[in-house]
Amino acid sequence: MNFPGFKVTHEDRGVVIDLEMPQQLRRYFFARLYAKGKMNDEAAGDPEKVWRVLAEEYGNVPLVAPLQVHGTNIITADKNNSLPLRPEADGVLLAELSSAFASLRFADCVPVVTAGIAEEPWLYLLHSGFKGTLQNIAAAALSNARQRFGHFDKNRIWAWICPGIGAECYSRRKDDPSAVKASKLFSAESVFEEEEYFRFDLKKEIASQILAFGVPAENIYTFDCCTSCCRDLFYSYRAGDAEKRIFLLAGMPKNLNLM
Repeated sequence: MNFPGFKVTHEDRGVVIDLEMPQQLRRYFFARLYAKGKMNDEAAGDPEKVWRVLAEEYGNVPLVAPLQVHGTNIITADKNNSLPLRPEADGVLLAELSSAFASLRFADCVPVVTAGIAEEPWLYLLHSGFKGTLQNIAAAALSNARQRFGHFDKNRIWAWICPGIGAECYSRRKDDPSAVKASKLFSAESVFEEEEYFRFDLKKEIASQILAFGVPAENIYTFDCCTSCCRDLFYSYRAGDAEKRIFLLAGMPKNLNLM
């Protein structure tokens, strides 16, 4: 299974998906998804257990692993926010002065990574499930970047929309007020109406939100696979994975002497 912007490999710990950074960002950041496998099976969604397995490999850098609450709050990747602390947030920012790595966890919600170069390089990890997409956390992160890092060329922004539940498996009843709101706010291409339900294509809607910010289509990469269908690779809350989670990790190679 291959999608532009992503590289899938298999390790003893499980499935690993690397986000392929453009040349302009490669010296600054790496990001990868640890998908289904032994490590995440045993961790059962606990980021501290995952980091006990991975920390030495990554130079024992502190890890930020917020308590995700389906909002738009973004925190910085620094030691003051790192484990064992679990501040509430659904986005983590990495920048040149970051003193920690960033992580988030998923089982159907969509992992989103957006990165760019302005006055300095920056990267955001985002948890964009239905509620986060409805609140447009992707645009919130890009607006945050513009405020923090000054004017930037939108041609030097990239985004990766990682595996999440697909429209074929994700529906909400029409008597759900949030579903009605989404049916009006989301692009027409992201909403499918049935007799009692709306079906939502969250990945397509996230791409639409990022495009609306002005990011070129060729800079947006989508791993267009449904987590509920591809059970050999991913966990799915709707398919019964109550605790197990995909682990999204990002950091700066300079912290590992990889430059």
